[in-house]
Amino acid sequence: MEWSYFDKYDAVCDRYLPVKGEGETRASQIVTAVCQLVYKWYNDGDVFDNTHELSGWLNDLSSYANWLHTYTNAGDILERVWECSIDSDYEDLLADLADALMDDEDLEALDRKPKVGSIYDCDGPFEFKYTDENDEDNEW
Repeated sequence: MEWSYFDKYDAVCDRYLPVKGEGETRASQIVTAVCQLVYKWYNDGDVFDNTHELSGWLNDLSSYANWLHTYTNAGDILERVWECSIDSDYEDLLADLADALMDDEDLEALDRKPKVGSIYDCDGPFEFKYTDENDEDNEW
């Protein structure tokens, strides 16, 4: 899977992605969280749960996934992270997540609903653990 797969969501991002923060509607929160997960993978190699086979890098993205798990119907897709053993598994998960949540028609309805919780501070089943291995590989 290539980063270019997500180009088909440019119009959705233009419409719902806030200039900063998570926005004021449920649609802006969804688009922000999904875009963060996709961007951080392709830019930095970060995963939203590094407690299984994929180690990710050094940024904790678990709150984004926990928020999506709590407030959208994408829980089954997100839970596949625990079974990802190679990069392409995670890339497929991200593509399926975007395909499920970045539908303009669904987002239009959610754009009338106020934001709920915070994508930056949400607990749930996903976690990121800082390990000595990460620290040794990424010494400053």
